[in-house]
Amino acid sequence: MASAFSSLLESVLFSFKTGEKTDCFHCGEKMRKSNALAARFNGQLQPVCCHGCLAILRTVEQNNLVNDYMKNKASQSVVG
Repeated sequence: MASAFSSLLESVLFSFKTGEKTDCFHCGEKMRKSNALAARFNGQLQPVCCHGCLAILRTVEQNNLVNDYMKNKASQSVVG
């Protein structure tokens, strides 16, 4: 129970940071940091724009697909 509360508190604190803009870690949508949800993914807090992106990251971790996800993400960010 304490872990769930700690995770919730971490998410709330993350979401109240400044009004700077950031990108959703999963889909790249631009958003204010104050509107971001926090997803713990691969051991780090990442900003996500919605519960759908949050669910995708959780599913990736639960199915041990983090390495594949990160390789795919890296290959998409390479501009040719």
